[in-house]
Amino acid sequence: MDSMQSIVLTGATGQLGSFILAELLGCAQNPAFEGKIIALKRASSSTAQLQMTSRFFQMPSTWLESHPKIQWITTDLLDGAEAAELIVPNIEGRVSVIHAAAVIDINQGAKGSNPNVRLVKEALLMSESLQASHFTQISSIAVMGNAAPLEEIAVLGPSDFQPNKNKEALGTYAKSKIQSELEVWRAHEEGQSVTIVRPGVILGLGPLHHAPQELWKRIWNKTLPVSTDGRSGVVDVRDVANIVVRAHIHRVLGPIVAVGSNPEFDVLLRGMALGMGVKRDFYKLTRIPWLNRMRRLDFLKTLPLIGRFFSASSRIMLFSRNTYDGTTGSELIGQYTPLDATLREMGAMMQEVAHGQ
Repeated sequence: MDSMQSIVLTGATGQLGSFILAELLGCAQNPAFEGKIIALKRASSSTAQLQMTSRFFQMPSTWLESHPKIQWITTDLLDGAEAAELIVPNIEGRVSVIHAAAVIDINQGAKGSNPNVRLVKEALLMSESLQASHFTQISSIAVMGNAAPLEEIAVLGPSDFQPNKNKEALGTYAKSKIQSELEVWRAHEEGQSVTIVRPGVILGLGPLHHAPQELWKRIWNKTLPVSTDGRSGVVDVRDVANIVVRAHIHRVLGPIVAVGSNPEFDVLLRGMALGMGVKRDFYKLTRIPWLNRMRRLDFLKTLPLIGRFFSASSRIMLFSRNTYDGTTGSELIGQYTPLDATLREMGAMMQEVAHGQ
């Protein structure tokens, strides 16, 4: 890419978006992007995440808000055509789009709705209106799966995309990510150059009340009394930002699975507590016998308030033994950040955040 290029970034004030900005500015693992960075934000967007990320990189708190290479545009991404009209006068050279905006609602269960599908449709409309040369979608490992029983350990890779997964067993977030990825693949079939990145659970930093910091918040507030021997794929936010920028600039189609490790939840939660410098005791629920006990209580899933804790989606979240193969991500960036380093460095920052809330 030469200097006559522009990158439009959605979700720029979020956790991942702010670290992508740092990557594009050359403050992390990649050389500074030589073109123009157009960062989108809503009128209601808080700058707290931007300030925290700036401090993490030992920069002034207003670094990302006021950097001369970043053109901030206030718009509502739920209207892609209007967003494109606002962006056009600010474009220099050819334009590409990184779509990092998303609503995380993993605790909502299988009922309800999530705006992610509409967001990606409007982002694709915006991209088409801008005649964007490339579109990068931040998907999720939530779109992946297979037919193996919950008790079995399965290794999942890029090809394990399951658009027809049992919808009863999926929360609104997973369903929205599956449908969003289908929209991007459809655009690809129609000629749009795309990259798809599927991160695991992103471990980073930010305001405690923001959805990506749910686990940090619960550990700090002592509202997470139990752990399990289930597991999931996790990844450092810096690694995801690095992968996204490299894949976008080099036009890697993917899907790229960004997972650095697959710890048991008990190991992860204890490591997060240690990183925050607090002692927490978790009551560990093991698959045997708790998985079958929860299955026998499946009839409670229709009850208000507590029903979601007895749903199939909750059982999957608590006791899944899936292991995610992040080789496609490491092929781009080399080694992932070790989990203990992530928990130590992010945990120290989150301890400061928690003390200051």
